[in-house]
Amino acid sequence: MLRKYLEDYRMKLLIEKGVLDGSIVPFDEEFYNRLKGTIISGIPVYFWIKYLKPTLPPGKCYDRSLYMFFALKDAILVRGNIKPLAIKYGEEDAGHGWIEMGDYVYDPTTLHRYTKKVYYKINKPYDVSKCSLDEYCENDIRRETYEDVESTTIDALRQDGLPRIKLSMTIPFVQAMTSLGDDFNREFNEYLESINYDYQEISDSIDRRLNETIKKSCN
Repeated sequence: MLRKYLEDYRMKLLIEKGVLDGSIVPFDEEFYNRLKGTIISGIPVYFWIKYLKPTLPPGKCYDRSLYMFFALKDAILVRGNIKPLAIKYGEEDAGHGWIEMGDYVYDPTTLHRYTKKVYYKINKPYDVSKCSLDEYCENDIRRETYEDVESTTIDALRQDGLPRIKLSMTIPFVQAMTSLGDDFNREFNEYLESINYDYQEISDSIDRRLNETIKKSCN
């Protein structure tokens, strides 16, 4: 208990100092805007990171950091254990994911940018692994995942096809989340307009494809 208290106190002091001297800052709009061009499950990474913590909560740091990694081609994807989580939850739950670019760490849970020196001092990472996009894509399954993300463009979502059909699985779910605030609602509606989203039209397309598949299987 004393160890946990001392560790929490150490972290708080380092974070306060980092905020005061500018080595820890919140993600700014310039950073968020860089996430708009990459779309995952029909939704730009911009929304996943800035607004959709209820669907990708802090415990989903691996997913959230991967999303940022896909959007930021110059990023390094990092996986490792961090001391604060090890002390709080035990070694088995000490894993964390983040990305690095140059001298900075971008944490998908706190939504802050840290100087690498300060981040490592606060979290004391160990068993760390890092990979670039090229290294990530050396694995066939990972490369296919990335290529699928890359092929999901605004133009692809506007046209009848599998990327647009996939919208029926995520958009209604996100629209049902009514507590995300006016800014989210306004920006998300603008995004839906940009892809000409029409749930009924997509639903009809799915029904048509199912009927065509059934007919072919009966011949």
